[in-house]
Amino acid sequence: MLFIALVVVGQAVGGPPGRSTPLALSTGELELRVFDVGQGDAILLRFGDGALLVDAGPDPQTARQVLLPRLARLGVERLDGLVLTHADADHIGGAADVLKALPVTNVWMATSRQDHPLLSVIEDAARQGGTRIEEPAHGQALEWHPALSVEVSIAAPSMASGDNNQSLVLHVRYGDADFLLTGDIERAAERVLVDAVGGLEADVLKVAHHGASTSSSPEFLAAVKPQVAVISAGLGNAFNHPRDEVLRRLRGVGAHVYRTDLAGDVVVRTDGYEITVALERS
Repeated sequence: MLFIALVVVGQAVGGPPGRSTPLALSTGELELRVFDVGQGDAILLRFGDGALLVDAGPDPQTARQVLLPRLARLGVERLDGLVLTHADADHIGGAADVLKALPVTNVWMATSRQDHPLLSVIEDAARQGGTRIEEPAHGQALEWHPALSVEVSIAAPSMASGDNNQSLVLHVRYGDADFLLTGDIERAAERVLVDAVGGLEADVLKVAHHGASTSSSPEFLAAVKPQVAVISAGLGNAFNHPRDEVLRRLRGVGAHVYRTDLAGDVVVRTDGYEITVALERS
């Protein structure tokens, strides 16, 4: 891995008090934006005029009042894809509303063996919008942009059971920069990935399961070696996420830790060689 400089950019200026203006995306930059949606996940990848959303927040209200307005502020009028990492409400709760509000080319979902009542609602919304639905396999590359690689990893159910451990894990590569988005995988799935996936190192890690102590094992973090770790969690959440021991483990491997509950949206950008981190309040 080549050295990648880290520049921390302060909150953008230009908006009313307590609100920041989104930074303009430069040509040739890849953006990873972890939205502050409370206790849940909603992550936007932007490159050129394309956009890929990974999970859609915890509920319809958050989708309508937070996620969709923020997408509109960014000028996102359509999505090339919506990835639903696994069937937990805090990740898929707003998906149907996103599908009803925006044209979406593809929905990539975790296996339908995961049983959640929202899945049928999401599938109906996708079909009504003419969106293609697919359950990607382990090792599959998601077709998004030829300049990028987006590869799926999934732990075998026989080796890591449970919906969290069956999360779709995305390894995004652009130039010499690597992002690893881990859904809610726990220690069992982390062990599978460490053993089975070559080149697990990533410059930027979306920390699994909102910083729960069941995830981010020392062995996994030692294999990933993240420079930047982003945690999506709700302020004052009932689970006490992120856990102190997880924060210690992240800092122990040298990661700079950013949290949506404290910072708002966490925006990571790269030209394939350098990484910048910005914190934006809406």
